[in-house]
Amino acid sequence: MKTLIPILSAVLFLFGMASANSGPKEISRAELRDKIHGYWIGQIAGNYLGFPFENLYEEEPIPILIDRYYDYRDAGPADLKMNLTDRRSFTPIMADAMGGAWSDDDTDIEFVTLHAVELHGLDMSYEDLMGIWKVHVNRFIWAAARNARDLMEEGVSPPETGSRERNARWFGISSQLMTEIWGAFYPGMPERAGERAEWNAKMLSDEWATHPDIAYVSMYSSAFFEDDVKVLVDRAIAALPEASPYRQGMEDVREWKAQYSDWRDARKRMHERYFERIDGVLIDYPLGGAVINGLAGTMAILYGEGDYLKTVSIATSLGYDCDNQAATCGGLLGIMHGGSSIPERLTLDLPSRGRWEEPFNDLYINYSRDGLPNVTRISDIVDRILAIAERAILENGGQKVGSGENSVYRIP
Repeated sequence: MKTLIPILSAVLFLFGMASANSGPKEISRAELRDKIHGYWIGQIAGNYLGFPFENLYEEEPIPILIDRYYDYRDAGPADLKMNLTDRRSFTPIMADAMGGAWSDDDTDIEFVTLHAVELHGLDMSYEDLMGIWKVHVNRFIWAAARNARDLMEEGVSPPETGSRERNARWFGISSQLMTEIWGAFYPGMPERAGERAEWNAKMLSDEWATHPDIAYVSMYSSAFFEDDVKVLVDRAIAALPEASPYRQGMEDVREWKAQYSDWRDARKRMHERYFERIDGVLIDYPLGGAVINGLAGTMAILYGEGDYLKTVSIATSLGYDCDNQAATCGGLLGIMHGGSSIPERLTLDLPSRGRWEEPFNDLYINYSRDGLPNVTRISDIVDRILAIAERAILENGGQKVGSGENSVYRIP
């Protein structure tokens, strides 16, 4: 009997801990809004950090750590490969011309998804979303997204537009940079967020190419209440099928983080194992596969250790489609620590003349998505996402206590 008492006490203690951890999560409206704001401006800053180097560094990482905005003026002195034929290396000029942030495929598809959810609800159908795409998504899309959009014009409907049989680029990176907003729609509800992200991803991609969507959106949703990146990665791994090559890759990255102090050593291992072929599928570049870019983001999250600038700098310097993974990582860290955690030199000092008083001058300039407003205040985008997040909380058994900025959401 004496030997059973300690065991019984331990069981009761663990049961009590489990009960405590299974209680509702609470977040004030002001904090929820700040984290959504961090998500939106965090991904914009990460996007622009990676812009000049997009798809230029594959075999090796960028030789220096990209911890500031680089532009055309740095190409010679820094001796770096840079995109010098379009907007990607002219961010200060773009900032001056636009007067705020401007659209890119790392944010503008989510801008469309926000509009779609406002019209059709969180449980919209593929038919609803396809109708939205046919009106608003016609230009500035590539790889799996371009193929899916062309298939829609041929009369093919989702999810067949993303299927392995119909979409020759089903394994591509497209979907994972377009679905993060589901994590903001479902704060603290990672399972539900992951389900909807996978549903959305299957418009464009198939099988394991949708698993980065599940992983990242699960982390986004969890980051509203969890600031330990190791915990976030562990949870994301657990959310994936055991046979998934992307899950195996995440497990490898986690192991390499424990083994190597320098992310460049881990990057070498990742490149050897996951760059050229995944599950028998030959991955061609540029515009490569979902797995290598997704794993680069996971690597940046772990080596970044919860610091915004360190995380997006590593995400960019890893190479590949680096503006994508920097944007995704930036949005995640923005949720984790809120909008104020993002360095002002990335949000206020972007224009070559003057300095903005609010992040990205509180403006989002849409020039890539047809039929939607050309100018929208970022604060309005944040409020619209907040309204949908509140709806999702209440529709999934949560509560709102109080009113105004002092109200609190309880999420089961």
